[in-house]
Amino acid sequence: MVQQEAVIVRNAIKRYQKELVFNGLNMTVSRGSIYGLLGASGCGKTTLLSCIVGIRYLDSGEVWVLGGNPGSKDSGIPGPQVGYMPQEISLIEEFTMSSALYYFGRINGLDNEEIETSQRFLSELLQLPPTNRLIKNMSGDQQRRISLAAAMIHKPELLILDEPTVGLDPILRENIWAYMIQITQEEGTTVLITTHYIEETKDANKIGLMRHGKMLTELTPQKLLERFQCSSLEETFLKLCKAQDNTASLNDAQEFKMEDIDSDVSYQNQNQYEQTKATLEYKPVSKRQVSRLRRFTALLTKNGNQFLRFYGGLVYAILFPIIQVSIFIVAIGKDPKGLKIAVVNDEVGNCDYNNFSNVWNDEITCHFSNLSCRFLHSFNDSIATQKYYDDIYEATYAVQNEKLNGLMYFSQNFSEALQIRMEDATSAKDSDLLASQIQVFLDMSDMLIGLHIQNKLFYRFLEIYEEVMKDCKYSPKLANLPIRFEKPVYGTTDLNYADFIAPSFMLILIFSLANTVSTSLIIADRLEGIWNRSIVQGVKTDEILVSHILIQSIIIIIHTAMIMLLYFSIWELECKGSIFDIIILTFLMGFCGLMYGFVISIMWKDYIMANFTSIGSFVVLIFCSGCIWPIEGMPKELRWISYILPTTLPSISMRGIIYKGYSVFEQQVYIGFIIVVGWILFYFIVTIVSLRRKTL
Repeated sequence: MVQQEAVIVRNAIKRYQKELVFNGLNMTVSRGSIYGLLGASGCGKTTLLSCIVGIRYLDSGEVWVLGGNPGSKDSGIPGPQVGYMPQEISLIEEFTMSSALYYFGRINGLDNEEIETSQRFLSELLQLPPTNRLIKNMSGDQQRRISLAAAMIHKPELLILDEPTVGLDPILRENIWAYMIQITQEEGTTVLITTHYIEETKDANKIGLMRHGKMLTELTPQKLLERFQCSSLEETFLKLCKAQDNTASLNDAQEFKMEDIDSDVSYQNQNQYEQTKATLEYKPVSKRQVSRLRRFTALLTKNGNQFLRFYGGLVYAILFPIIQVSIFIVAIGKDPKGLKIAVVNDEVGNCDYNNFSNVWNDEITCHFSNLSCRFLHSFNDSIATQKYYDDIYEATYAVQNEKLNGLMYFSQNFSEALQIRMEDATSAKDSDLLASQIQVFLDMSDMLIGLHIQNKLFYRFLEIYEEVMKDCKYSPKLANLPIRFEKPVYGTTDLNYADFIAPSFMLILIFSLANTVSTSLIIADRLEGIWNRSIVQGVKTDEILVSHILIQSIIIIIHTAMIMLLYFSIWELECKGSIFDIIILTFLMGFCGLMYGFVISIMWKDYIMANFTSIGSFVVLIFCSGCIWPIEGMPKELRWISYILPTTLPSISMRGIIYKGYSVFEQQVYIGFIIVVGWILFYFIVTIVSLRRKTL
């Protein structure tokens, strides 16, 4: 019996959460026939078809398709023996009409010549739009015709069509039915079709009426009309529904189901049948074996075309890294400009150019005069714009009202007190020591601005004090503090904050760029329906994944090249070690982000949650990987968590290569490579296992 029937469903039970979709449903579709499946919207027709093609599974019951259970070696599903048109369009919007048909033709084993022949025939039969028109620029009925053509392109043994004629012109619907009649009679093709137009199933060999999880009846249209003494199929369906509602239980309603009766159907559309027969140029192909290489090549072509025609993605891939790195180079690490500082100088007042400092040595001692002006003239506006006030309270009020960044105060006898401090420090009074100081009051609510001014003023004072020592004919070393910082072992003394965060930022940037793209890839394939449709045609999940990985790896290479060019050629960041090691580590980090994005896209089914997860991960990496603050400043427990993140130890490795010149054989460097490769393998394994175990 299984060999004589194309599709058999027995005792099917399917639930969605607590809702019962099928309740002991039975269905039989004979080979070489048209089976019209009717039922109200939401009765489970689409779910039943998805169980037949193997993208959903029954809770209990059995399904045989072309001689075996879906997914088994004896069945033609998944594979090219079936042509599946889902209820949704399930086509990639960036495809043209031609590229869509070429994709489905190739994954079903057709060569280009066969695809071209089938495309010409189907274009005439279905009145398809121009070959170069994009799917997203087509009307709904045009998209539906392309979807139908994609299911028929490879001449399958079994056609499963979910509402293929919705919204189509009545004459075109008749032509489609005439063609289906022809291929079932002459080629032995089996057609399982659902439709909203009940009366058009009058040309089917058998009609199944489905309601409340049960198959009310399976009969030929003529027998159905005779059995219930009705003039139309719609009237018959109405009687069956009322009869089911009037029974005490769904089991009692099964009394109205009759045994299958095979009979010849008198077709009323013989003229259309003869017309379609004249244009038929091909025969069904059964048991076609499609090589993995052919399918994989088709997937690569699909992914490449999809990416190249998604102009927003191209802009993101090319311009976004340039914008990000350029903003980093321009915005981070430069000295703050436009700062303002109040000056209260009780020694001289306003240090205009009529008030010059004077230093002289009379062979006995060194004399100072108006040194406050010398200090103020030395930096002018290079550190902060000076604004003079006569009163320290007025100046303090201006700082408190956020008009100024700080306040400098010189006492009335600043120069004399500084002379006493230098010449007779042991006998100097506390009042002289206090008067010899430049008192600075900073607005430290903005810590980085405050520290910047503090650092600049301190080193500028030391420079001026050395000049004063020279003018006094003393050794300039007297101005130095009793602590000396020699040439650094690694790095230079002029490194700024941008130099500190650059290695981490490079890795986090490329990780996030790759992660953002791959997060949406699998979700997009699923939401567009192309994922399930490809699986039904025999494409493996690992083939889809690897094809995406190869295409996105090219994007990662582009990102890596751009980051290297911007940082090391344009910004001229000096690299003490091997630039090749930097390139490899950066690429691996991008690849790690790519695999992490695939994990996210499998974890969630919609863009919103996937994007939330991706953005949240970016924030964690920024804060916890030592990018904006050393990990030594973290609590011990958080520090260990930081070490296992994908970017922390690789960032340390990157600093070792750039600033220390370490090779890959140094522990600080190779541990970063080990970590990133380990995360790549972990994400890849999680992705593969999840794809194989996930029940759609």
